[in-house]
Amino acid sequence: MLDCVRKSLYVKQLEILMRRLSTHDVTEALEKAYGREIAGYSGEKKLPYYLQMVPREKRLLFGVRIPWQNHFFQIDNLSFFQNRLFLCEVKHLKGTLSINEAGQLTQETADGKLEIYDNPLVQATFQREKLTNVLHLHDFNIPTIHPIVVFTHPSANLTFQHPDMLPIQQLPHRITELLQQDTQPHYSLSEHRQLMDFIAKHHQERNVNILDKFQIHPRKLIRGVFCPTCKNVKANRVYGTWQCSKCGRKDKMMHVEALKEWALLFQPTITNKQARWFLTNISIDLTKRLLTQLNCPHTGSYKNRQYDLTNLFQK
Repeated sequence: MLDCVRKSLYVKQLEILMRRLSTHDVTEALEKAYGREIAGYSGEKKLPYYLQMVPREKRLLFGVRIPWQNHFFQIDNLSFFQNRLFLCEVKHLKGTLSINEAGQLTQETADGKLEIYDNPLVQATFQREKLTNVLHLHDFNIPTIHPIVVFTHPSANLTFQHPDMLPIQQLPHRITELLQQDTQPHYSLSEHRQLMDFIAKHHQERNVNILDKFQIHPRKLIRGVFCPTCKNVKANRVYGTWQCSKCGRKDKMMHVEALKEWALLFQPTITNKQARWFLTNISIDLTKRLLTQLNCPHTGSYKNRQYDLTNLFQK
């Protein structure tokens, strides 16, 4: 579903990797990627509140990622109104934000650090062009698509003025202002539904071999079942259940989250041997029982049996 803000598959992979590595094994590249993705997610979470303030009927899609000419383009938010479609690019940046003479976005933080980024409105305009091309290719009647850059961090100090590059608090007013320019309806509700269904159908999550990307060897991972309350504390298998060694919480199904993490870090299937390695300190028979109880589809027999963990994400 794209009708609400959710953590992307990539963000979940980064979170798992950060939690299952010792501090000294977290590389600078991994830390930066995690910080960047979490900042983006934090900014996107603020959008629905302000978009709902616009007093018009609307449909919202978040985190859209669509293939185009051997690559993908990603859109933080698409807001469908009767005659106009808004494409929102979210920037969760703090500090003093400026546009330099080359048209780049610059960020100066309190500690004097200077970062330079591509112009986000140009990025959003490129996204609009790609989306338009995709829709043209599939014979859609295309509504007006208006790109807007939204700055969501409360400490963002914008030193420039542009009607379509604005703090998030100004977003409802800007959208309302533009919608008032549309006087004659020309895009039907059925066309909206068809367009939204098409975009949702063609959306593809970013699928990354996360360990290869950051050159992390599996042996560096902290294996085991983590307590959902204490997060970074491992649970032990005690008398037919899992028990946290810190808070004492007991849960017979605590291993399910660990199996989901295996699927996100490695692959959606797992063998008995792999499960014993990842969950740690459990027997062949117990592992078989735990996997069998989950009713996961499987192929093969005996030691070569592979369990498909995909269904765990639907529970």
